[in-house]
Amino acid sequence: MDQSVKLIGVLGGMGPAATADFMGQVIANTSAKVDQEHIPLLIFSDPVIPDRSTSILDATAPSPLPMLQDHAVRLQRAGATALVIPCNTAHHFHSDIAAALNIPVLHIADAVCEDLGRMRSDGVRVQKVALMATAGTIMSGFYRQRLEKAGFVCMIPDVEEQLLINEIIRMVKGGDITAAIAPVREASRRLKARGADAVILGCTELPLLREAIEDILPYVDSTRSLAQACIRYVQQN
Repeated sequence: MDQSVKLIGVLGGMGPAATADFMGQVIANTSAKVDQEHIPLLIFSDPVIPDRSTSILDATAPSPLPMLQDHAVRLQRAGATALVIPCNTAHHFHSDIAAALNIPVLHIADAVCEDLGRMRSDGVRVQKVALMATAGTIMSGFYRQRLEKAGFVCMIPDVEEQLLINEIIRMVKGGDITAAIAPVREASRRLKARGADAVILGCTELPLLREAIEDILPYVDSTRSLAQACIRYVQQN
C-alpha cells in the first residue's frame, strides 16, 4: 500500500453490529463517486474481548485491556496510521491503549463534543445534554469531563433510567432491535422530562435505534460522530 495513504485501523467487535454500523457510517458520510475515493479501513473485529462495562464496575472481573492493547498493536504493525474504537465504554482505557502505540487514537467523546458544538452553531439550543450509555461508561466519567470542558452540562440517568438503558443495550446486543424500540423511546421521554436539550447515544449499540427517538429529542449519534472524525482525519493535509 502507498505509504502516503492514511489507513484507519478499526479496533472493533464490541459488539459486531456496532462495528458494522461504524463502517456503514464511514461509507455513508464520505463524498465519493468511485470506489477509490472512499476511506481505507483495516478492521479487526474481535467479539471475544472481555466486557468493558463489567470490568469497570467489578475490579475482580477480567480486564479487556491486554486484548485491546494487543489488537491495537497488531493494527499498527499492519499499517494503520490512526486508530478508532467503535465502542464507547472501551474509551475508559483510551490512554492505556494510546500509550502502547505511536499513532493517534481518535477519541469518540471528543468527536461527540465537536458535533454538539456544530449543533449550537446551527442555532439549536443545547446546554443540558443527557448521556445514554452503559453503566461502565457513566462510572468512568470521561464524557462528563469532556462535556464540561466544552461548556455543556452532562445529565446522568437516574437509577431507573439506567436500568432501562442497560436492558435496551442488552436487547440490541442480543439482536432484538424491535423489542428495544419502546423502551428506548421511554428512556428518551424521561430524560426530556427532566430537562435534557439533547441526548448522546453514548453506546455504539444505541445508534441502531436512532430512528426511534428522532421525534422525541435532538440526539448525537456517537458512531456517526466517530465516523465523521475519521473522515476528517483522512482528508486533512
